[in-house]
Amino acid sequence: MATPEYIREGLRQIASSHAPAVSNIAQVKSVDEEKAICILIDEDGQEYLDVRLRPVLTGNKSFIQIPTIGSYVLAVRVEDDDDWMVIACDEVEKFYWKTGTANLELSDKIHMEANGKNFAKLVDTLFDVIRDMKFTTNYGPTINLINLADFEKLRNEFKSLLK
Repeated sequence: MATPEYIREGLRQIASSHAPAVSNIAQVKSVDEEKAICILIDEDGQEYLDVRLRPVLTGNKSFIQIPTIGSYVLAVRVEDDDDWMVIACDEVEKFYWKTGTANLELSDKIHMEANGKNFAKLVDTLFDVIRDMKFTTNYGPTINLINLADFEKLRNEFKSLLK
């Protein structure tokens, strides 16, 4: 028969060996993109506040994914702390990737910059230059772009893709 001391020691061992969960799949309740945090709700309805969207709190945006509200994410504990961080998303609203001189953002449009140049602005400038080009043919200089409507349609398709 077990003594009360033996039972107490057994309960103490069980309590000390039960470590908190190190990962969790939860649903996104809200997102604060500026602070790079979100609120998650697990399957038991418990809310996890201020869950990080980036690992360190320096404010740098080297890599960050913004999960869609209502989607599911995988969050892990940061070291042995009570802080949590999203490491994978079921559905992403926006995605940033920034290096020293380049910046990429994917959302409803694509935004790319590198070395101070914006890709969307460069494409728009390219369309302006092509539209305004004049050529000399065997019959003299050209006056108008013959397929201007097709050209403008293509330009607008690029504008719907790039930001």
